[in-house]
Amino acid sequence: FNKAKIRKWHIIFILLSVTALTAIFLKTHTGDTLNAFKNFNPGYLAIVLVLSSIDMCLGAFRNHIYFMKLVPGMKFMVSFRANLANIFMGAVTPSQSAGGPAQMYIYYKAGVSVGKSLSVSLLNLLGTLIFFIVAAVLALSVLGNTFSRTMHSLIIFCFIVFVTELIVVVLIVLRPSLFIKITEWLSKKLCSWVPKFESRINRIADRFITEVAAYKDSCRLFITEHPLILLFSIFLTWVLYLNKFIIAYFIMLGLGSSGHFVQVLCIQTLVLFICYFSPSPGASGVAELSIAALM
Repeated sequence: FNKAKIRKWHIIFILLSVTALTAIFLKTHTGDTLNAFKNFNPGYLAIVLVLSSIDMCLGAFRNHIYFMKLVPGMKFMVSFRANLANIFMGAVTPSQSAGGPAQMYIYYKAGVSVGKSLSVSLLNLLGTLIFFIVAAVLALSVLGNTFSRTMHSLIIFCFIVFVTELIVVVLIVLRPSLFIKITEWLSKKLCSWVPKFESRINRIADRFITEVAAYKDSCRLFITEHPLILLFSIFLTWVLYLNKFIIAYFIMLGLGSSGHFVQVLCIQTLVLFICYFSPSPGASGVAELSIAALM
C-alpha cells in the first residue's frame, strides 16, 4: 500500500465528486440547496450518525462471525479495523478494487493467513452479489416504468455484470482445487523456461498452494460443516445494506423533504447497484449524478 498512490486516488476521488456536485448545483437551484443545508434538522443528523455507526459495526460483525470459528479468540476490533480499511480503500480505488486486499492486509497483520481471510472476503462477496441481484429485481418491480430507457439499459447492463460476477465467485468458492492445478502447471512451465529461477518459482508456487489449500479448507468448513454461519452472513448482508439505504431516507427527512419509504429504499438499491463496479474511485462522479437523476 503505497501512500503516494493512495493519496493520488484520494485526490481524484474528491475532484470527481466535487465536479459532479458542482454540475448538479449549477443545473438546479444552488440557493435552495444551500438553504436546505442551513435548515437541516439536528435531530435527524443524530439519527444518521447512529445509523452510520451501526453500519460500521454490522460490516465488521459480518466478517467476525467467520473468524470466531476460524481463529477462536480473535478480538472484534481487528474485524472493525479491517472493515474500515475495506471501506476507505474501496472508496479511493476504481471498482472498489483495493477494498478486499486492504481488509486482508489488516487480518494478515493480526496473524491470519491470506487463504482464510480470502475465503471470508469471497463468501461475503457471494452474499453481497445475491443481495443486489434479488434487491434490484424487487426494486424494479416496485418502481415500474418510472425511469428513462437509458436508465433501464444501464440497469440491465449492471445486472449482466452482477450475474457474471456471481457465476465467477461461485466457481471460485466451489472449485478452488482448479487454482492449485493451474499453479502447478504454470510453475512447471516457468521452471522449464527460466531454470535458473527454479527454486524461487517453486517457493512462490508452494506458498500460493498453501494459501489456496487454507482457503479451500475454510470454504468447505462453512459450506458443509457450518452452513448456518454462511446463511447468517447473507442475512446480515441484507440488514447491512437496508441500514445504508435507510440513512438516505433520514437525510431526506432532515432536509425537509418527504417521500415514500419503500420507494426511497428501492431507488437507493438501484443507485448502489449502478455504482458498485463503477470504474471511477469509489464511484465518485457516477454516484452523485445517479443519485441526482434517480432521486
